[in-house]
Amino acid sequence: MSDRQYRISRRSFLASTTIGITALAGCNNNSGQVGAAYPSESLSCIVPFGQGGGTDTYARQIMPKLSEVLDVSVAIRNAPGASSLKGTGELVQTESDGYSFGVFNPPSTPISYLVYQPSWDIRSLVPVCTYGQTPYAVFARSELGVEGLRDLVERYRTDELSIFSGLGRGGIVHVAANVMRTEYNLEYDRYVSYGGGGPAIRAAVSGEVPIVATTDTAASGAVASGDLEPITILSSRGSSIFPDAPSPSDEGFSSIDYIGQLTRCMFLPPGTDTGKRATLEQAVQTALQKNSAQKWAKQTGNTVEFGDHEAARNALKRSLDTIQQRINIDEIMNGDT
Repeated sequence: MSDRQYRISRRSFLASTTIGITALAGCNNNSGQVGAAYPSESLSCIVPFGQGGGTDTYARQIMPKLSEVLDVSVAIRNAPGASSLKGTGELVQTESDGYSFGVFNPPSTPISYLVYQPSWDIRSLVPVCTYGQTPYAVFARSELGVEGLRDLVERYRTDELSIFSGLGRGGIVHVAANVMRTEYNLEYDRYVSYGGGGPAIRAAVSGEVPIVATTDTAASGAVASGDLEPITILSSRGSSIFPDAPSPSDEGFSSIDYIGQLTRCMFLPPGTDTGKRATLEQAVQTALQKNSAQKWAKQTGNTVEFGDHEAARNALKRSLDTIQQRINIDEIMNGDT
């Protein structure tokens, strides 16, 4: 799309949005001042993970482009803790005026929700859209020379390796590690947890731990620097960042796609009106089509793809349903690993 076409498209988008929101303003208590266009002031994006991880990386690429489309600033607020439940819980309890939204990634946060069972209802969030797909992967320190998942399993079996690391206990990586223990005979002795992808990667790079599981996005810099190597991509779709890295099924293991692949989603607080949801939904779609977003995706291998609010709703529901059917959460949390 040329700059001139983009300017015309953007004017058309803002004009149609203003008309739609103005029509809704008089009949919806959440619409603010009658006749006022939405958004008319800065937006806040809650990222329930620390800086430097995959979710934060995506947010810091996409939110400036969303800001350009909507012509208001979009501030990113990292709220890590409790395996992403701290920030997600804040979103659930945030005022439903349309000026705060959050991002998280089924099945990651839904797993934490099922493990810890907070008092709030994650299903009450208003889905906006999806904006990417990201696989989890297992990485090893380069000097170890691990050659694939089968070699990794053998090294744990012979006690050459004993520690497996990733995000916090009760989070998706901890659960995936336990699934790999059961399905792949990955016999690690101790699981070491970190508060996000960034800290986990830094621990592996420093030599504090030999193996780490996190998203391909989070580990891309450490692999580029030669500190880490991808061992297996925990999704049969593979990784666009590490296209040569095998998945478990490539080596004859069973697929664990239901916990190996993230869908990156955006949600609004409960009760946010659908007119504001529609504005954000269309704005994200436009932002992802911008040349700068597509260029970043192509250069880094990070997948950027739009799905509507129903796609986000289905990603959350599917995760909650599948995890409860496939995984014994109580057994994992009552174990020592």
